[in-house]
Amino acid sequence: MIRHDEGPFDVVVAGGGISGTMAAIAAGREGARVLLVERYAALGGMATLGLVQPITTWGINGTYVIGGTARRILEGMIEREPDSATELTHYGPTCDAEYLKRELEQAALDHGVSLLYHSWISGVDRDGDRITALRAVSKSGELELRGDLFVDATGDGDLAVAAGVPIEEGSQGITLMFLLSGVERERCPEYQEMRELYRQAGPLSYRLLCIFWAQRPDSVYVNMTEVEDLDGCDVGDLTYATIECRRQAWGILDAFRGSIPGFENAYIAQTAPALGVRESRHVQGRYILTSEDVVTGKSFEDTIARAACPVDIHGSQNAGLGEYSGVKRSYGVPWRCLVTEQMSNLIVTGRCISADHVAHSSVRRMAPGSALGEAAGLGAAMSLAHGDVRTLPVEPLQEKLRSYGAILDPE
Repeated sequence: MIRHDEGPFDVVVAGGGISGTMAAIAAGREGARVLLVERYAALGGMATLGLVQPITTWGINGTYVIGGTARRILEGMIEREPDSATELTHYGPTCDAEYLKRELEQAALDHGVSLLYHSWISGVDRDGDRITALRAVSKSGELELRGDLFVDATGDGDLAVAAGVPIEEGSQGITLMFLLSGVERERCPEYQEMRELYRQAGPLSYRLLCIFWAQRPDSVYVNMTEVEDLDGCDVGDLTYATIECRRQAWGILDAFRGSIPGFENAYIAQTAPALGVRESRHVQGRYILTSEDVVTGKSFEDTIARAACPVDIHGSQNAGLGEYSGVKRSYGVPWRCLVTEQMSNLIVTGRCISADHVAHSSVRRMAPGSALGEAAGLGAAMSLAHGDVRTLPVEPLQEKLRSYGAILDPE
């Protein structure tokens, strides 16, 4: 592994969530010298540090809307370590966070990616329409990380904002996932009965019961805490959200213990190290994915990924349940959503791509994020010779993505 101070690199990826990790692996596989910068101490983002399980892959009539390298990594992990995840269905596997941390980290290293943990992006250096370096703060002081191509996988569009690219801001409910253990699964009623018992339990019942059985036989992931109307890029709001969601988690535990058979001896085994911020900034790209694109299943000539996740807007409407509706067919995401008018060497991936509020609520999930990341990484590697991400020929990129098993065509 090359150290971060042995640059400049061909490709610098900011953010080691699912999308950023797939971007780094894809670029490294093509022979690029890649640096992946992550603020925490593990890869995987929401899937590991956020405890967001399962890795949702909603399909249409059984269509598997996760492909490419991400699918092969998950299948390989499950084949080697059967205890690492539940069965891989079209709803996606529930993965053990520790197994997945190791798997993603090793996959990145196997593809020649250099890793830099414990580093927070603080800005960029820019020369005209090109970023020349990103700046990060760390225990070692301020770092200057130079490269030719940059991938913004921060989730909040931190590189794009620092480079002066226009953004739109949005907000949805923020959640802190947690893991309950000590559950006697064989005594638990069916899911709908559990929901009704929880609804009758008291003041927390306005939140639907939302749990996912973990691969550990006595444990469930709980997706039920939430605070609204906060800025996911404001440190004060993030602090408040963390404290309030943790308080809610203990209240939910009390309600479970007192109302649902099998949960009498449950306990909080872990609250997530990272908050689940669903929405913050949308980088304004050369095309804005719209709600109409999502609900009509639109395809594009420059499609580089497909998704079929529901429209899922967390907010106070509908008695606190938000807006939720499935889509009838998968839709494409064009390359133009990943590149901007202003910058010739910046590619955006993950939940901060160019999309409106409604479209974002579907494409923000991890299955689309993995596909967008692989496209971003391959596009970055191909742009090293081409020179400008805005004019990169997309057909060769699509052919390369298909060769790795990406799903680009409508079902």
